[in-house]
Amino acid sequence: MLQAFCIASKRGEVLFASLFEPKLTKAIFHPFLTELSSSPHGDPPPAFVSVEKTKDGQNYVYVFRDDLYWVCVLGKGSLLELCGHLLVTESLCQLHRICSVLCGALTQHSITANTALISEVVHETMNGGFLQLQTPDKLQAHIYSSVVSAKESSAVSAAPGLFGLEKSAPSTASQQSAFAVDTGKRELYVDVVEKVWASVASGGTVIRAEVTGSILARCFLPGNPTLTLTLNTRLSTTPEEGFNTGTRMSEVEFGSGVDVCNKEGGQQFSVMTLPGQEITIVRYILAPDHPHLLPFTLTASSQSLTPSDAELRLKLTSNTGMGTIAPQVTFRTVAPPTTAAVMSRTSGPREQSVHFSPDNKTITWTITQFPGGSYAQAFIRLVDSGGNATVESGELEFEVSRWVCSGVRIECVKLNPPTNNLNKWVRYLTTSDSVSVRLT
Repeated sequence: MLQAFCIASKRGEVLFASLFEPKLTKAIFHPFLTELSSSPHGDPPPAFVSVEKTKDGQNYVYVFRDDLYWVCVLGKGSLLELCGHLLVTESLCQLHRICSVLCGALTQHSITANTALISEVVHETMNGGFLQLQTPDKLQAHIYSSVVSAKESSAVSAAPGLFGLEKSAPSTASQQSAFAVDTGKRELYVDVVEKVWASVASGGTVIRAEVTGSILARCFLPGNPTLTLTLNTRLSTTPEEGFNTGTRMSEVEFGSGVDVCNKEGGQQFSVMTLPGQEITIVRYILAPDHPHLLPFTLTASSQSLTPSDAELRLKLTSNTGMGTIAPQVTFRTVAPPTTAAVMSRTSGPREQSVHFSPDNKTITWTITQFPGGSYAQAFIRLVDSGGNATVESGELEFEVSRWVCSGVRIECVKLNPPTNNLNKWVRYLTTSDSVSVRLT
């Protein structure tokens, strides 16, 4: 029997919790969250016993999906503990699949917005702490809460369509519920999504970068047609001899049921689709020695205006080229501790703002609807910071549509058997995970 279940973010914030014993509180998850933040080798093992030396010590079993931790707590000496943790792990994976079908894209926002719905799903799949095997189609009749749509990605809604009809499509392939699909529609979505982690020196030199990506597909068609994708480059970790301009990967992991066609050199994949369900075609990580092109380059300079005031000059250049757009780019930095206020002026895109928080001395520069191939500038006067004051570093957050760092592109999309009047949507999206920029 399970004692509790929760969904937690990477920062250790509990987004959803369900307790199956009346005497328990959310404090039961604290040992797991503590182990998560203090583990010297990354995430803790998938199943471990809390380090608390009490007779009521708990076992924690979890899976990591969509940047979220799905955690179950087992009591000491329970039947599930004696039988092993494989059943709990499989049940958590199954719960994740059900929630992704119901809610679409699983993010912190969609989890908190659909608390009532997820509570119903947990009640059905973990009935009072007793695991139940369920599938989305069997649960449909028992779910009464309606799905609250997650915030639409402005990157997709603002970007021009690959096939000229972008505005009529949902913002991402995973934001439609399988239970809300109009059977009269014939649509296929393919998403290429990448996340960027980077450390950048002053002047724009990339010190270290890590790019992780995935290719996802979702088909809203009856039956189970076979989807075949052809890429512009190989997804391989094997070094090639001679001069090679292709994408180099350090890790490549194909989804369940994906058939790699060797005759195409690892560029063509086939998989059987499921109506309304998201399918992971492949996940990959760019090789460390791959020349990383970040979507933006930030440069900065400082100068003294008066003995008490200094000016910070920021210039942000887009490297994504024409036809792309960043719906929102944000740069955050901390001003010198004596700064009392800031005055600013900007140039470039129209929708720019500079906000100063006196409490934590944080300066936030926000640019919306930033077109590719352009640049933006901000001139920020730091009042009472000292004439020689400088700002050392900051964090850059962004979301770019129709562009990915790796250069991976979908060249051909086919369904077998062929389907008439089919709308095919291909998305490219790059988001920042953590991009730290040195300014001096």
